[in-house]
Amino acid sequence: MGEIYERLATGFQPFDWWLIIIISLVAALIMRRWTQLAGAAAIAFAVDAVVPFFYRVATGVPADLAYAIALVRVDERGGLVVLLRLALYLAVIAVLFAIKVRYGRR
Repeated sequence: MGEIYERLATGFQPFDWWLIIIISLVAALIMRRWTQLAGAAAIAFAVDAVVPFFYRVATGVPADLAYAIALVRVDERGGLVVLLRLALYLAVIAVLFAIKVRYGRR
């Protein structure tokens, strides 16, 4: 069990948490109905997979190295972190959308 927690702890860097918060906030603001939650989480997860590649390319990393780093980001950490990332997107978007519905314009 300790190995699972260690893998999860090393699976998320500060840049990853920043992406989860920002992308979830945008997705929750765009959503209009609860039925859009799964689609919003899937799109947020896809954007989360693509953004680090373009960030590295924009900062001067060669495209082939940026692509290799993006693949390692998914492969090295194992499927558990990838599934947890998708679950985090579902949870954070749902919470933010609930806040938007509760306190939004009436």
